[in-house]
Amino acid sequence: MLRCSHILCKVRRIDDCVRDLELAGFSVQRGGAHNALVWFEQGPFLEFFALPGWCRPLSLPFGLRFGRSAGRRLAFWAGAGEGWCDVALEPRGYRPDDPLHLDDIHRRLRALAPGASRIINGSRNCAGGGRVRYRFITAGERQLPFIVSHYHPPQRPERVRHANGARSVARVDLRLPAAAHAALGQLLPEDTWLKAHIGERSLGVTLAGWRTLPQTSRFIRRLFSTTQEP
Repeated sequence: MLRCSHILCKVRRIDDCVRDLELAGFSVQRGGAHNALVWFEQGPFLEFFALPGWCRPLSLPFGLRFGRSAGRRLAFWAGAGEGWCDVALEPRGYRPDDPLHLDDIHRRLRALAPGASRIINGSRNCAGGGRVRYRFITAGERQLPFIVSHYHPPQRPERVRHANGARSVARVDLRLPAAAHAALGQLLPEDTWLKAHIGERSLGVTLAGWRTLPQTSRFIRRLFSTTQEP
């Protein structure tokens, strides 16, 4: 029903982050004014975003409109330090007739995790112009991943080449408290990429084929581990 969609990384300044990613050999697609995406031909992608601390007070009206868990998640994103901070899940099957469909998943989430938000409509600029639309839901338990629809129109490039050799996200290691771990097990019994462990909440990302270039910044080096396969 669900699979890992993407992993979110908080940064201070998106322009500086894009520069560092490109120097490190990643092909980067700018999203809106405050985010950038690193795609792979298959599997989860990476989203880097900047969200100023002054956005945190907006969590109150956001929560009143979409539900308390939505407000808490916005406050968490605004207050997070630099580095990996969240994971998004998406429906396994893409429905061309209704790509933003989340109703069935929303009903299941509310049964498993009371306090889930309402379905939230979002949009941003497309890389080639125009607007891309999506919808998302936050779980009542902040430790759990949030759920996002597919993009409309689809955004994944058919061909992706990174100069540093990165081919895909090999695995995402998510540590979270026991109660949240149990809830995630019901929501996502198994996944090709996301591996859940019990512990203090943390995120780790392993890339297949990635190698550090001489000009790779310390921040980018700290973000990833790599598989040993050639």
